[in-house]
Amino acid sequence: MVEFNPSSISITTTKKSYTSYPNGSYANTFLGSGNLGPDVMTRIFMALKSGINSEIKWALSTVCSLSFSSPGFINFEKFPFLGTELIKYFIQPFKVSTSNRTELIERLNFSLDSLLTLRNASQDLINQQWLSSVKNLKKNIITVLKTLIGWYYLGTTDSTQSSELYGEGFNYLLDLIETLSCYYIDNTKTDSLFHYLISILSYSRDKYVIISVVKSLGHLLIIRGNEEITSNCIDSISNDTLEQLISFFLLNDEELSYAVLQFLKEYLSSEAINQSYPTIKESQQWRLEQLLNNNSNVKILMKQLPRLIITNLPLNDPKLLPQLPSLSLTKRSLHSSVPTLVPELSSQLYDIIVKFHEPLRASTWLRCCYEPVYTNNTTEGVDKDLSGEVTQISLWKAYEKQFDKVWQTKEGEKQPAHSQWPKLLPAVDFIKNVSAAFPHSQAMVVNIEPEEPGQQPKRKFIIKGIQPRQFVVNIDVGNYDALKQKPRVATDSNDDVADSSLPIGHVDVAKFDHGLDSLSSYITSNGLNKEHLPSVNMISSELMEYIIASVLEKEGDSHFIDIFRDENLWLKDWIYANPSLIDGGIFSEKWLEYLV
Repeated sequence: MVEFNPSSISITTTKKSYTSYPNGSYANTFLGSGNLGPDVMTRIFMALKSGINSEIKWALSTVCSLSFSSPGFINFEKFPFLGTELIKYFIQPFKVSTSNRTELIERLNFSLDSLLTLRNASQDLINQQWLSSVKNLKKNIITVLKTLIGWYYLGTTDSTQSSELYGEGFNYLLDLIETLSCYYIDNTKTDSLFHYLISILSYSRDKYVIISVVKSLGHLLIIRGNEEITSNCIDSISNDTLEQLISFFLLNDEELSYAVLQFLKEYLSSEAINQSYPTIKESQQWRLEQLLNNNSNVKILMKQLPRLIITNLPLNDPKLLPQLPSLSLTKRSLHSSVPTLVPELSSQLYDIIVKFHEPLRASTWLRCCYEPVYTNNTTEGVDKDLSGEVTQISLWKAYEKQFDKVWQTKEGEKQPAHSQWPKLLPAVDFIKNVSAAFPHSQAMVVNIEPEEPGQQPKRKFIIKGIQPRQFVVNIDVGNYDALKQKPRVATDSNDDVADSSLPIGHVDVAKFDHGLDSLSSYITSNGLNKEHLPSVNMISSELMEYIIASVLEKEGDSHFIDIFRDENLWLKDWIYANPSLIDGGIFSEKWLEYLV
């Protein structure tokens, strides 16, 4: 028997040595380290399938963020499960009712994230096509739209604690409808989406809501191919709706006008056949008549379409055109200058003006006997467009002489010869009043060089910018000449200098031809062509051409012609200043016939 002896057992303790790994790579020795896990889309799918609200919230918010930062990453054709889930959460709070307010808010947040993602993703053509092919999506959109209209405009939806979510979702939904409505074709007269959009026009005053709705309505008028559709939603558009759409032109908003123009183009060119008219052409003519039966529509279209045709085009302003030179003589004589003799008033005109109170009498006399003069003059300190001058003393003396019977006294008496006439304006006040009679004139002092060296220069007090008339004019003509806008004169300093080499009285034809060439070059400088017009101008021109060809040229209705003439008298000046409007086919020569 062997006795157990504990001391005979030797215990050896082995100390484990650890190797030092550079750069902290020791962590890689642990199980699972370096595994990146599933990719983002797989992680999103797992979260959506988990049914856990926190995971779903993360997945929807992540997808929404990706739709902004990486829109190409969202592809419903490649990931149909994602599209299906987004639609499910988008519609859920509007189809599944709950009395739990917290749960409702959570569902609305899910719905808003889903809707925003759908709205962003629908900007891609592939996603548009996929969403448009989803069964019942249009029906679900109508359900949501009905609820939001009830909350937004009618107050029939209880959303006191979620109004911000409803308001934000309403705008996103309209954007989604605008995109997908291009694919909803052959819509019937009873189409719910069409009528709900029409109802929004009756309530909304928001510019961008109206633009989105009008664009969607225009898309819904599209029909498939050449099939004879006799129950299209186009014929459910009321006259009131057409009048409302046309009235938007009066707001002079380019974005809104463009949306209405697109709608009218679809409305008038649609090949949908009306039940009462057997052919496409007759149906189109009937719709045009519906549009123009309203006198208000006609006036607005005749007024606004020509303006829309030329809006933002690089056109010459008729008010700034160079003045066409006249066939004037080179010079009157070797010593030609400003006329010094002032014409006298006729007895009839004198009897009228002499009874005026001052300063009206002085202003009226000045305008009848003097005229404003504009031409180039480079004298320092003087308006370069002013020419002609009279001395202040000669001006006062001529006025005093014209009305001498007012201030002269009878021999041996201190009373005026005709006390019933108002007193004459004092000389100082008379000179001050000249600038009121001729707003473009200038009172100034000119220094005259002395005849001999060492003498002080003489000072001459003049009125610049007027000169005596050759013949007296009546009061109306005088007022018009004095107060009309100062004409634009040529910038060439030689334009108003006669050629001294030519004989006296010679007609300076070369000068006239030069001015005519300058004017022609100016008005033909902006070559315009209808084929290169922006969309607003192009559609406006086509619509105007269609209306004129269908109504004015064929029927010659005097009522339409009168309206067109009354609203577009300004057009003649713009076409004169911009002949390329005719040459480029933007306006038709036939349209000018209705302006005469």
